[in-house]
Amino acid sequence: MLLFILLLLILVPITVLLLLLWLFTKKRIFGKIAGGIWLGFIYLIILLFIVDFATSKKEIEKDDIYGDYVIDRDKFPGKQADWQYNHYRFTITKDNKILFYITEKERIIKTIKGKAEIKEYYTPSPRLKLIFEEPKFHIIADNPTLYREIWSFYYVFYSDKFQNVFFKKGTWHSID
Repeated sequence: MLLFILLLLILVPITVLLLLLWLFTKKRIFGKIAGGIWLGFIYLIILLFIVDFATSKKEIEKDDIYGDYVIDRDKFPGKQADWQYNHYRFTITKDNKILFYITEKERIIKTIKGKAEIKEYYTPSPRLKLIFEEPKFHIIADNPTLYREIWSFYYVFYSDKFQNVFFKKGTWHSID
């Protein structure tokens, strides 16, 4: 904003000077220069809006959080990520339940059920608080951290066995 004000403080006097020169000398070049300066200024503002839109991180709302999540194999690709992808996934339902699945590829071996509280008063994105009644599984022992990207977001759970475990929104598909 300060840069915008400084530019205006510089552009207005230069424009006045150029328009006075155009008025007194009758040379059209001074009017063209003044018009070119303002046209460039307007293009710069439009370009800044486009860059801001294209690079600003996604604002997450409560409804964005509901859905299915799978291991994000793109963060650290390899055998370990593939193995985790085939063994863990979860769903957050609209009635604020979390279903954490321990799987063997498409076959669900165990479902750990809990409550998913979505704390909306945090900005710029709501936080997820998980509450489980049964003994906690190492991946879901702590609440996850949400990381926003330009067009999406992902959750990171800390695990004593695996360290950081990355989940992104999506449905499970066989990778074999």
